[in-house]
Amino acid sequence: MTDDMVRELTAALDAADRERSRLQDELDIAEAAYERRARQAAQWRDLARGLSADLRQARADRDQAISTSQQLRVGLVAARERLGVGREGEGR
Repeated sequence: MTDDMVRELTAALDAADRERSRLQDELDIAEAAYERRARQAAQWRDLARGLSADLRQARADRDQAISTSQQLRVGLVAARERLGVGREGEGR
């Protein structure tokens, strides 16, 4: 091998090493970004699950409040009817 061939091969190897190093840096950056996004997606998923549970509880609470309100109305109507009947009986 001549000195020129050795220099050319050395230059080619150096260029290949620089390219490998650059590509490794890009890969490291891409992997870090992926991991951040994966963690963020997991956080959003957990938040969505929590909000979904909160929404289910709020709906159950609303339904219970509606049921209680209806029961109170029925009781109020019955009480008014009894008072009305009682007053009619008193007036006689």
